[in-house]
Amino acid sequence: MAEIRVGTASWTDETLLQSGWYPPEARRDPEKRLRHYARFFDTVEVDSTFYALPRPEVVAKWVERTPEGFLFHVKAYSAFTGHGLEAGALPKDLRALLPRQEGHLAQREVPEEVVEAAWERFFLALEPLKASGKLGYLHFGLPPWTEPKPRSFQYLERLAERTRGYWVAVEFRNPKWYVAWGFVKRELSRLGLIHVSVDAPPHPEAPPRVLEATHPVAVLRCHGRNAETWKGPHTRPYERFNWRYSEEELEDLAQATLTLAKGAERVFVIFNNNYGTQGVEAALGLKRLLGLP
Repeated sequence: MAEIRVGTASWTDETLLQSGWYPPEARRDPEKRLRHYARFFDTVEVDSTFYALPRPEVVAKWVERTPEGFLFHVKAYSAFTGHGLEAGALPKDLRALLPRQEGHLAQREVPEEVVEAAWERFFLALEPLKASGKLGYLHFGLPPWTEPKPRSFQYLERLAERTRGYWVAVEFRNPKWYVAWGFVKRELSRLGLIHVSVDAPPHPEAPPRVLEATHPVAVLRCHGRNAETWKGPHTRPYERFNWRYSEEELEDLAQATLTLAKGAERVFVIFNNNYGTQGVEAALGLKRLLGLP
């Protein structure tokens, strides 16, 4: 049986901090907050790195504040996945290279030299996690407009080459990737990329749940099943994932996890329904059903 770990996508979500799940003394204290989270879970996905490049000194503190064996999965910076970037979130020296220094820039507006420099700083910031053995996978969530076209497969080729030596998980948000799933699966396996299975609402623009591994590591990301909020528009990103999994749905996810475990050596289940306590409660509920401590 595969090793199974369950956690959430972020431990610092705004609505979670306001929910009362953290003790009062931990809500405003980053060290106490992470230590509290690590009492219940042995893995977490870092969401903030999608919006801004991580800093080595901050990452080093994550290492210090978690027990041995804890694993951090790190979301790729938005400019690495085709989402573009927020100019104001870049370091000043890189911001100066942009065509404009405020607002959101689409991917086509971002100079290649900025993307290359961002990659260097991203890998540098991961060093404390890598050196301590606390780095899990790097998560690359492709945007909904990315379809399985030749340039997309070229992107995956370059991604596999650039990230050699890391676990790299790819999540498809466009359901077209699953129309020719046999070919896509073979390509992911050939490139050594991890397929992210998705639990999402029954919505025509949501990917189906395909429980097939392409790597010794398998990932199941649970976004909730709120079909009404899937497409948006949204004021905050977490509004899309506002869903409280029922006991019956958690039992279904437990079976899905065990299915993945038959074809992988390690399975990570990450709850992305981070609205209030919904994510942590679902993760704890799944751990209970799977008999995990």
